[in-house]
Amino acid sequence: MLTDEEVKRYHHNGYLVVKNLYDKREMQIWKEKIITLLKAEGRYNNPSGVHVFFLHDVHPYFIDKMRDPKVVTILKRLVGQNLEFLSVKAVYKNAETRFSSPWHQDWYYWKGSNKTSVWIALDDATIDNGCVRMVPGSHNKIFKWNKVDDPNMFNRRTDDKEIEGLPVDALALESGGAVFFHDRTLHGAYDNVTGADRFSFIATYRDASTKDESTVWDNAMVVSGVSVNT
Repeated sequence: MLTDEEVKRYHHNGYLVVKNLYDKREMQIWKEKIITLLKAEGRYNNPSGVHVFFLHDVHPYFIDKMRDPKVVTILKRLVGQNLEFLSVKAVYKNAETRFSSPWHQDWYYWKGSNKTSVWIALDDATIDNGCVRMVPGSHNKIFKWNKVDDPNMFNRRTDDKEIEGLPVDALALESGGAVFFHDRTLHGAYDNVTGADRFSFIATYRDASTKDESTVWDNAMVVSGVSVNT
């Protein structure tokens, strides 16, 4: 259970780090299953290092994980009692896919009501291997963004000059740790200079009591309460 101080910190910063959410051995099982799925679809070593699984694509093994009570309990404190799971992204950096992820706010990719994502470290995430970085409090501001032609999928990004003078938190995490973050929180990731794997799993949820006008998702899975979007 989160403390009141942790809930306050999430709303103040736009994100909350939760260490040791999962067992490290379980994270290696997740990683192996994801690699198997990506290889089966011919998606492994995709140049973008990102693959989105919408609800109809999510393997049954991970469907259960997306409604894990310990995650839902945290989300209910941060978002509300009515919750829907939308999709999950497998994101990796390795010897071939090592570039840094540019600054961006997820909301510009889907619009509609605000969402909350859970960034889960499947490997230890460090600055050297490309951990996520966030600008605390940035969810309270609308940042300028540019649409660019980027084969790595990050085509809606905020220029580095917009970040000048702002605090940046490098969120290094051991395997099994997680970051819960608002979809307007400005974030990116460092490049991987180690050549070793750095896998993460990013699940996205929304407040099911708020009507969502986004057209990105055709369906959703209620994980708590009821939904006005069905």
